[in-house]
Amino acid sequence: MNSTFVTTAPKGLAVKVALAALLAACVALIIGAGNAKASTPGAPITADFNHAGLNVDVTLAQLDELVLDSDDPDPLSIAGTYTDANGNFTLPKATGLDFPPINLVLDDGDDPGPADDVLLNGGISLDRDATGNYNDTTGAMSMDLGIALTLGVTDVSALPIPGLGTGPLTCKFAPINISVSTSKGWPHAGKPFVDKAAIKDGALAGAWRSVPAVTTVAGNPSACNLIRNVLKPVGGLWLAQSDTLLTTMPAATEAKPAAETCAEHGQTGTFPNCVTPPQVCPEGQTGTPPNCQPIVAPVPAANISKIAVTPAKGKIKKGKKATLTIKVTNTGDAAGTATVTIKSSNKKVKAPKSVKVTVPAGKTVSKKITIKATKKAKGKANITVKTGSLSAKSTLTVKK
Repeated sequence: MNSTFVTTAPKGLAVKVALAALLAACVALIIGAGNAKASTPGAPITADFNHAGLNVDVTLAQLDELVLDSDDPDPLSIAGTYTDANGNFTLPKATGLDFPPINLVLDDGDDPGPADDVLLNGGISLDRDATGNYNDTTGAMSMDLGIALTLGVTDVSALPIPGLGTGPLTCKFAPINISVSTSKGWPHAGKPFVDKAAIKDGALAGAWRSVPAVTTVAGNPSACNLIRNVLKPVGGLWLAQSDTLLTTMPAATEAKPAAETCAEHGQTGTFPNCVTPPQVCPEGQTGTPPNCQPIVAPVPAANISKIAVTPAKGKIKKGKKATLTIKVTNTGDAAGTATVTIKSSNKKVKAPKSVKVTVPAGKTVSKKITIKATKKAKGKANITVKTGSLSAKSTLTVKK
């Protein structure tokens, strides 16, 4: 199929608008001709659209116009297969789209003749298997399409863009993700098919919401990047099948959609450079998803962390008594009771075997004990106090 695009815009803008329009126009022409079949698993489905409209936002310009009408003798076609009895179908990547090469004459805008015009060539194919649904009772249709578009020129020096060198240039844009439906209203109103058996007298509308990545097949990558950079993220596609020649498109019934964001996919970053945030367990749980467990509040417990005895050194007279002070510290968050054992290294200096000390949370409690020396006591006595693994010592010297 041969198409001609002529513009009288200024030289630099003409190239930008024309190349952007070609990108969108090629996408618009992806649907082809045929008759509908019953929604039986394995049965074929083909359809044609003889009118196509584009809404393309490019730097310094916006295009919203018909790029295909029923005067075109060579419609493009798709061939798919129903996958179930509910109207779902697939278009295989390899054979689902029959899109002949495109030749586009780009007028350089300098003169009325073709001497300096640039011949662009292009092609479109499915970048992945496409899916869709057709309801042959209501005439409603929807499709999710991933497109690969190739644009080329035999000599990049023919483009009125300085600094790109010479030689062939071929750029591939993929994937161009488009969701279209008879129920959508932008860029122009969709319409369920009136002739449901033949899939006629209806229209699909929809949008792509991000600029596709570009790959340089041949030539200078900066030229391919330039073409990509003049495209805005959101573009619209309107496809209609009508036996009547349409010269205008219906008004939009919905607002222009927003550009695709990482947030709508549960990610962070600037689309398409999205990053999946680290998974964390919800509040009140711990672990690593999906192995999350409820956080169990710790049971308050005592922690006897220190024991001391004073004085560390002292005197005791034969046949008399002396008083020592045991100090127990609890650094836990609950009260606790410590059993303190007491031992004397001198058999003639007597000490109680043990005492119990109850200590509130975060406190230190003192407990006095009485040491007795017999009349025959002499030398020294090491009084050792112990609870658990903690211990302390006081040394008493026996005096007459």
